[in-house]
Amino acid sequence: MANIEFGVYSKKTPINLNIRFYHNKIDINAKTNIFVFDTDYKYKKIAKGKKSTRSIDVTNNSVKEKTEKLKRCVYDKFIEDFPRGNTINSDWLIKIINEFHDRPNTEDDPKYFFVPFVEKHIETLKTKINPKTGKLLDPKTITRYNYSLSIVKDFQEYAEVKLRTTDINLEFHNDFLFYCKEIRIYGNTTIEKFLSHIRFFVREADGKGYKTNAESQSDKFTIKKDETIDTYLNEYEINLIFNYNLSDNDRLDNVRDLFIAGLWTGLRISDLKRINSFDISNNRIKIVETEKTNSFIEIPIHPQLKSILEKREGILPEISDQRFNEYVKELCELVGIDEVILGGLKNPETNRKEKGYYPKFMLIASHTCRRSFVSNHYGKLDDKTIMAITGHKSHSQFLDYVKTSKREHAEKLEKYWEEQEKLKEKEPKLKIV
Repeated sequence: MANIEFGVYSKKTPINLNIRFYHNKIDINAKTNIFVFDTDYKYKKIAKGKKSTRSIDVTNNSVKEKTEKLKRCVYDKFIEDFPRGNTINSDWLIKIINEFHDRPNTEDDPKYFFVPFVEKHIETLKTKINPKTGKLLDPKTITRYNYSLSIVKDFQEYAEVKLRTTDINLEFHNDFLFYCKEIRIYGNTTIEKFLSHIRFFVREADGKGYKTNAESQSDKFTIKKDETIDTYLNEYEINLIFNYNLSDNDRLDNVRDLFIAGLWTGLRISDLKRINSFDISNNRIKIVETEKTNSFIEIPIHPQLKSILEKREGILPEISDQRFNEYVKELCELVGIDEVILGGLKNPETNRKEKGYYPKFMLIASHTCRRSFVSNHYGKLDDKTIMAITGHKSHSQFLDYVKTSKREHAEKLEKYWEEQEKLKEKEPKLKIV
């Protein structure tokens, strides 16, 4: 039968109790990290008139409660591991003691430390099937997680700390915000994405039964995103692009035709690049599975796109993302879309987007297509219809794509006032007798 004894191996108080576990040929011991004073124990009797010099009986009730709980943990683990043939040695005993005290077994124990947990969890995510899509997680998502992890690692180095998962609380939130904003000069939207990933990983740790801090899921554990100032093209500007004579410039003619396709389909660039593989027939573009959301969508072909497809015999040009973003700026400048507007451009020296006033053509890129499609149809069609075409799953995300300039808001108000004045003029006027 397995036996457990506690003993003292030192005279210097407080004394770290020793635990001895023995069963048949197994005889192991380790320090318990339960400390006692001389008055907390008495030596065991081993024979008439003799006492042990090491084995003790704990007399302090508070200490005894701890030793009994530890004893129970060791017995339970032995009953679980011994029949399975697991190794029962000093390391096994030390691990049980560490778990009993909620103490890490190593300096990189993922059960306790945040960065090692995230590193390990990201590795498991690489082979995890997304239950919503039935596919592996998008590699781009893994890349984003790794980038957020790198920022947390940099913060640890800056703050000279080794974060436990339980350290992810509102105090950490405050320190992390300062680091991201004042030291790394990140914008609020980028920081919010970091925080969102951190909250996600804490929830994953909690789901595994690891200790976490509830403050990490607080409504305060966030930051207000920067107001989006993404640019879109109105219908007048799209018509300028479509009607511009580019017969002497095949390069810009190619990008113009692909740009028009994006502006009148609302496709993401990842899907726009695959447009030639889709079923384009009966005045429809049918996509069995979109790249990002795995949705089936059916898009009517706009007259401008129909004209382009006829010109190119149904095959649109193929251009890389980088070249596309470079050429559409050149195209829009050539067409004369150069109104100075508020926007955000990345500063190459800081690699951060900076808000300012820039010629509109400088702000045009692939994402302009989707935002323009949504903005130009918003208010003219019901939201559900537009979302069915764009494949948006969330109404709040859909509304993020709606962009209207300050001038257009003012023009709408002016038009409303004009209509009200016309209605007043039509009202019958009473004659005074």
